[in-house]
Amino acid sequence: MLYRYKKTFCKELGKITIDRATHNYLILNFEKFQQPYSAELVGNILANHQIDFVVIDEIQNVKQRDPKKESKRRQILNGLLDAAKQQNPELCVLGMSATPVINNLYEAKALLEMTRGEKFDELKTFSTIANALAMHEKLMLHGIRYRPNYKIAIAESFPEISGEHLRPQLITAIKTSPLAVEQILLSAKIDTIIAHLKTGTLIYTHYVEGMVEPLRKAIAAAGYKVGLFTGVEDTKERDSAKQKFIAREIDILIGTAPIGTGVDGLQYVCDRLIIASLPWTHAEYEQLVGRIYRQKSSFNKVEVIIPQVILDHQGDIWSWDRQYRWSRIQWEKSLADTAIDGVIPKGELASEKVVLQKAGEALQTWIDRVESGDIYEINREELRVPLPEAIAKILQRRFGNFSAMNNRFNNSYSHTTSDRLKANPEEWYQYHTLYRSARETWQEIPYEKIAEKLQNYTNLQIGDFGCGEAKLAELLPNHQVHSFDHIAIKAKVQTCDISHTPLPDATLDVAIFSLSLMGLNYADYLQEAHRTLKGGGSLLIAETISRWTDKKQELLDLLASLGFTVVKEQTCDRFLYINATKPLISLI
Repeated sequence: MLYRYKKTFCKELGKITIDRATHNYLILNFEKFQQPYSAELVGNILANHQIDFVVIDEIQNVKQRDPKKESKRRQILNGLLDAAKQQNPELCVLGMSATPVINNLYEAKALLEMTRGEKFDELKTFSTIANALAMHEKLMLHGIRYRPNYKIAIAESFPEISGEHLRPQLITAIKTSPLAVEQILLSAKIDTIIAHLKTGTLIYTHYVEGMVEPLRKAIAAAGYKVGLFTGVEDTKERDSAKQKFIAREIDILIGTAPIGTGVDGLQYVCDRLIIASLPWTHAEYEQLVGRIYRQKSSFNKVEVIIPQVILDHQGDIWSWDRQYRWSRIQWEKSLADTAIDGVIPKGELASEKVVLQKAGEALQTWIDRVESGDIYEINREELRVPLPEAIAKILQRRFGNFSAMNNRFNNSYSHTTSDRLKANPEEWYQYHTLYRSARETWQEIPYEKIAEKLQNYTNLQIGDFGCGEAKLAELLPNHQVHSFDHIAIKAKVQTCDISHTPLPDATLDVAIFSLSLMGLNYADYLQEAHRTLKGGGSLLIAETISRWTDKKQELLDLLASLGFTVVKEQTCDRFLYINATKPLISLI
């Protein structure tokens, strides 16, 4: 709160001394308007001073959603503004917020009336497009909407998590509440969330009960220091957690709805947001992302990671996260957005109750189809690379394009992928059909380049981890090539999860990963390579440059931590090549 003046002596009960010969400022936080002494404080200020200019920063903190319910904070502040206006008809009031989110039209009307000091009886708050547009017109007449053009890249990713095993629990939960569904799905998401953690990560969950504590325990068990910014702690505790996070005294901050509005400073230390449970509207999602995607960010790019649990039976999918929660965010505009930005919504946004009902009906329909066998099945005798065109088209509808399939593999644990491919090997054959097609457009094929180098040697023991069609073995007949993959396309391929191969220790002269570091636990693959390599053996990695643009150093650091020495790294065409060795003698 500002007066027309410049020094301030702020006392608890508003008994202040000012110098009318200069500018004076009185700064009060919102807590001052909800204390037992708040009315006396305001009375003392008004009794002794004329107020000329009031700035209400973070005005969303005094929103009023229900005309029958007004917080003490808002009552006291409104009383101050009304009395100050009577004393000084020239009083100016400026409301500011970087969180222009309203939950209904009455909130917008109440904010207008507070800042303008007048009634807007002509504005109706019943939820119609016409009323929302009328509200937008008044907001634009009496305010300014400014959207910064941030020079920061933002990347959204959606790790897929298999959830077929949750079917019995979901059938029960979906008859209860959205919270019950979210609690069940969280149990499947936690491993993926842990795998994506790094120091300076913000985790959001829309719900608190049965969500925050499992997250906190799992993250702490993974060795991170955790802070909480939820609706459970008092303001002092929340602020303390935020400041410790900014000071890097804690590694991970878990937040709920309160962190989505009016919180600044996270952008200095945080470039990764993981959403365990989405907010319910596009506006709330934008505000949440805006905690790290904002001015003065220390980063050129921020990541938003949204794990999605998928129930998938031969490509027939049901997903609460994707089809009902994320699609609702993508629906994008509600009447509240119309009031703020003047955009016309695509249609009526379904309530949480309706979303739950529709999701339940769809789940039962999905289960009925699965149990009745009303799904196209592939004859396994037809499985080969490339697949017949007609089958490939059917499978593309089920599994998505090459990019979508890569995303699924990269964002799953190898044991999950292994189980999924054993149950549905057609997914593997479809992937390699698309992979073969993609290679036709490449100027350079990594396994061919690697084979060319190894042809200068003889009788090497070579491990091809994630061998695919086992092309290396074809190209290197003068070596013993041990080929490993989830699916054996040839008799000499050994079926396994490449984080656990059947090789004895110190067997290999060369371990090769040609575009096969796919999975959240790729570090386990490299650990397995280290175990199976002889002392002095070589590790050869070929990966796409695009995948490791922001994480190359992370990969190099991992290799060093596992005991490898990087001999050479280079880029060629679209690929990154790394050559590392295992020490001849281990001194540890």
